[in-house]
Amino acid sequence: MRSAALKILIASDDSALQRKALAAADICDMPTPTGVQSMQRALDILEKSTSFDCAILDYRLPDLGGLKTVEKLCRRDKHLAVVLLLPEKETEASRQALRTGACVGAPVEISESALASILNLIYEDFGLMVYPNARQSSFKRDETGLSRREMQILESLCEGQQNKEIAHLFGIQEVTVKMHMRSIINKLGAKNRTHAAMIALRNGIV
Repeated sequence: MRSAALKILIASDDSALQRKALAAADICDMPTPTGVQSMQRALDILEKSTSFDCAILDYRLPDLGGLKTVEKLCRRDKHLAVVLLLPEKETEASRQALRTGACVGAPVEISESALASILNLIYEDFGLMVYPNARQSSFKRDETGLSRREMQILESLCEGQQNKEIAHLFGIQEVTVKMHMRSIINKLGAKNRTHAAMIALRNGIV
């Protein structure tokens, strides 16, 4: 059973990234993340405590040990949602991270609001976040085949809004939102609405 709000651990020796994680949690009205500056310290904490719901890991940490460490962590703590932040050029590592069990591979340059959206989505669908790659590994904004309304709904989804909230925002029926959502999921080759949002965030569609 998930916590009332995500308990987050951030492992990074980049003070700016630490502050970004704190700001993202604050946007989501979640508890202040626990920050550490090494992967070994993060592993020690996670081994002693099972109360953490989400671990944000900086791929650039000198002692991270590559994706094998991430894979071991995901196998050991199956309840833990792992967000791996990588340099933007590490696109292949990002794809491999999803295959190892990380729920999100995102650029370290990610904005506070985008990181907050990821945390909200993890909270919304906690435990359902480990996905294979979509049928298409990358998209350009104008090649998705999404209609203007579908783009609006996808943007709202990435902001963490529920179907009922989206329906109210655009003055449409909730069943219409669900219809658009099914179309979005299909066009992006996603597994569900949360996966669609992750694809959109990862590929700069929104």
